[in-house]
Amino acid sequence: MPELDYMVLADYVRQDAGVIHIMAAGVDTVFAPVVPTVQPFGVALRISFSTTEEPGEQHNLTVAFIGPDSRVLDASVTFVTPPRQQGVPEHWRTGLGIALQIAVPLPQYGDYSCELDIDDGSITKAYEFRVIRPPVQS
Repeated sequence: MPELDYMVLADYVRQDAGVIHIMAAGVDTVFAPVVPTVQPFGVALRISFSTTEEPGEQHNLTVAFIGPDSRVLDASVTFVTPPRQQGVPEHWRTGLGIALQIAVPLPQYGDYSCELDIDDGSITKAYEFRVIRPPVQS
């Protein structure tokens, strides 16, 4: 069974040669002068696999953004269990990094969540954030 090592909501994520680059991680507040608006988000996650899992097995991943009143966006992707790398210790878990860059519609101010689901509920994670007006400059 895959395991979720981490999930981060950020301004920007990019995957390059097995490494995930993350900028402005830990977003919990979006300052929006007006709504509705669209906000680019990066979702970075790492999934690890035990030595007993079969390489090539397909998995389904869904990321849903949920607003104060309804779902505002669903993004789905499939991935496969990667092959074991040669030369690593026998007990070593195989890892897979996934970086998603998503433009998310934000129809109103309020509390939102980014919810991860892998394989129809075998792994879930929720990350909350809010959308508010910027503070007034004096």
